Amino acid sequence: MPTYEKLAAELEARDQFFSAVAHELRNPLNALHLTLAGLLRAQSGNAPLAPEQIVSRINRASAQVTRLAKLVDDMLDVSRISAGRFNLQVEEFDACAAIREVVERLSDPANPLPITLTTPPMLRVQCDRTRFIQIASNLLANAIAYGKQKPIELRLEAADASFRLEVIDHGIGIPETEQERIFERFAKLDSDAPSVRFGLGLWVAREVARALSGEVRVTSKLGEGSTFTLELPRRTAAKPSTPG
Repeated sequence: MPTYEKLAAELEARDQFFSAVAHELRNPLNALHLTLAGLLRAQSGNAPLAPEQIVSRINRASAQVTRLAKLVDDMLDVSRISAGRFNLQVEEFDACAAIREVVERLSDPANPLPITLTTPPMLRVQCDRTRFIQIASNLLANAIAYGKQKPIELRLEAADASFRLEVIDHGIGIPETEQERIFERFAKLDSDAPSVRFGLGLWVAREVARALSGEVRVTSKLGEGSTFTLELPRRTAAKPSTPG
């Protein structure tokens, strides 16, 4: 049974997390509001924007909507996983095509970042395609956020009964003493670093991987980058997750 001190610490972490979530929601909402208001002013004034300027501002607004949707999805997954109401939809698909989709979706044409993808020609697996893409997206987004704009490598390979995705960055790295804490639900490694935020992505990634009878691990060296490894069975039995 959890001790009083542990419960108190979890409650404090939860309160800090929800405060951080409110801040995270406010930023994209403010940016979205300013972008749309600027569009309205420009189009109703005497100097309407050129088509390419309109497209640029719409793309910026779309990026903020995507950011909001991702945060909401993570919050919903926390609720589902914690309540044990996390169902899987297992299907057969090509994991290579799914990873290419992840890389294409997270690549930013306005701020290109070298992402190297190494895969076999095809890798047929039986898994939850949506959840596999979710885990891969969370790991790649984490690498982009903490990779210091350095090249990122993704490697997908298969064994007899399993397959593995490695996401390698060359960024800030993680101290050895903190490498398990990053998978906690309300973890934040450095409260004084403005670029390090509360997050759910890694916790969700590991819990979803475990629901798929797999695992997510990390190896890292401070200042030299991190390698996140997702390992899953090539044939996953459909089953709900258990609370984490």
